Amino acid sequence: MNARTLSLSEPAVTDYFVCASPQEAHVRWLTGTLASAGTVEAAPLEPGALAQRIAGLNPALVFIDFTGANAAASTAAASVRVSHPGLPVVALGSLAEPESALAALRAGVRDFIDVSAPAEDALRITRGLLAHVGEPASRHGKLVTLLGARAGMGVSTLAANLAVWLQKRAAGPGGAGSGAAGPGAAPLGRHTALVDLGLPAGDGALFLNTRCEFHFVDAVHNVRRIDRTFVNTALTRHASGVALTTLPPNLGDLRDVSYSSCVGLLNRLRAFFDQQVVDLGGFSNRDFIAQIAASADEAWLVCDQGVASIVSAVDLLDGLRDAGVDTDRVQLVVNQYDAALDLTPAQIAERLGIALLATLPARRVAIGHAANQGRLIVETAERDPYVRALESLAARLAGSAASSTASRAATGLSALKRFIQPSSKRA
Repeated sequence: MNARTLSLSEPAVTDYFVCASPQEAHVRWLTGTLASAGTVEAAPLEPGALAQRIAGLNPALVFIDFTGANAAASTAAASVRVSHPGLPVVALGSLAEPESALAALRAGVRDFIDVSAPAEDALRITRGLLAHVGEPASRHGKLVTLLGARAGMGVSTLAANLAVWLQKRAAGPGGAGSGAAGPGAAPLGRHTALVDLGLPAGDGALFLNTRCEFHFVDAVHNVRRIDRTFVNTALTRHASGVALTTLPPNLGDLRDVSYSSCVGLLNRLRAFFDQQVVDLGGFSNRDFIAQIAASADEAWLVCDQGVASIVSAVDLLDGLRDAGVDTDRVQLVVNQYDAALDLTPAQIAERLGIALLATLPARRVAIGHAANQGRLIVETAERDPYVRALESLAARLAGSAASSTASRAATGLSALKRFIQPSSKRA
């Protein structure tokens, strides 16, 4: 597919919900209320049928109708907890009918939506729950994005070598297998991922001499399933322990995912990887690049001494500024530098209006020799000038990691406990 025609859509539907209810009117109300958040699919309260519906849709939330305080709703809620532990269950009921809220509390369902309240309340509660579904307790990993305005800048070569260097440094003397969670996995607590979104597609897997079966779009679609076991089993691993995901073979699949869901995946992976190296070399969708660059801890623009490369880099930076990205955060890496050429790295940085971060020497022959052996130059020639120059970049990333904590605000039934008791007395 031509890269210039590649685009990502921003679909209205980002999640699926299952609503188990015997009342069609409540399903219709919830469908209309949550239209901007996702698609609601109806299901019966019978546990077997409900479990089958959940397995087929992999929903973000399950809504169970407790109106009438029927015992079937409590049974359905219990079955979901057994068959799909960790999947949030939300009760539907009415505060005009306190028995429904009380039945939900007794069934262990803590989030509640009042079908007699304004629809805005239901949408607000749902969005609050979605913001924290499957969210890790802390976000600590660092994310660096490598940009290249055109193919041939050496972005994929840099990204692959950088990722492996970071992993080797994290593994220490024991190597990638020391204390690993599984075959090819990194030591517990120290992981590096290469997210290869560059064009031409698949260069990252080629340089790592491996095949990627679980692609980036697959990961986006499964973001709510991602945990430590999922990360260690689904993602391809290089011999060093670096985890890899790449663009799908059919680039048209990117139209099925939104910008926000892609950023959400990268943020989700922060909990499992100390470092993520995102290769966006040659990618032509400026809006997508802007979203990823804005969410990254660091953004590096890779450019060589060619006039065409510099003009393309200027155009890329202008596009990022138009998209609202603070390009003062973007730093320049001059690649394939040859002192025999008149244009210096400082002059390139001045022309682009961004800070110069590093200069990598032209080492096409040495890099090519390593590639022809199915290896990277960081594996075959640790004292090569390219590798020595790369070390300062890698050490910069390895020396610090972003961290943050997330807490979930109480919603739904936790706020209703004071209400229910007096209401049940009046009833």
